[in-house]
Amino acid sequence: TPSQPAEECYKKGEYEKALEEYNKYLDRGIRNAELYLNIGNCYYRMGDFGRSLLYYRRGWFLDPSNENILNNISLFKKDESNPNPFISFFSGIIDKISLRVFSYLLIVSFSILVIIVSLRFIQTVKLINFPANLFMILAGLFFLFSLIGFSIWYGRVKSGWIVTTATTMAYSGPSEEFKELMRVDKAEEGSFVREDSGWWLVHFRSGEGGWIDSTAAELVIPK
Repeated sequence: TPSQPAEECYKKGEYEKALEEYNKYLDRGIRNAELYLNIGNCYYRMGDFGRSLLYYRRGWFLDPSNENILNNISLFKKDESNPNPFISFFSGIIDKISLRVFSYLLIVSFSILVIIVSLRFIQTVKLINFPANLFMILAGLFFLFSLIGFSIWYGRVKSGWIVTTATTMAYSGPSEEFKELMRVDKAEEGSFVREDSGWWLVHFRSGEGGWIDSTAAELVIPK
């Protein structure tokens, strides 16, 4: 829950003071979507758009259905619409369910599937053929959906989702002696691949990649 002093400072336009108050909660080990949202709002008002998106993403990982967080993230999104309406619709559903919820769904769906399959093949239990097969198909689809959703979210966590917090240059190797590949602005998102001497190899969502100074980006989920 946001502190009263932080809210008052934010309303007065004293965003740096509000940020100090919110960070006290982080120092005490408190982590929740609303806190990250408020910190992101402070950075946004201060014009630090890279760290603003970073904290919105941290809040999104905890509560992907939070409308305030989703609206704020949309301010940074480029045109990433998928031409396939089915994939776009399916991705939209998965993006609004958290990794924790998918973990529960995976356990529940697997348990249901095992029970139905077991009952289906136990000779002493008489099940009508059509309903039994229908339940098996539905349970299988439920399990498949849960497995896909869990895999996507787990991949996001393990891949090391990064947000750039400073304008930098991407190089073909881990130092400025290598060839310059592209300019990277603040609030660019990508996946961390590996580190070498203070440099990160990153694949950006645009499909491009390269080595950037590790001080110019942060992991959404710190390791």
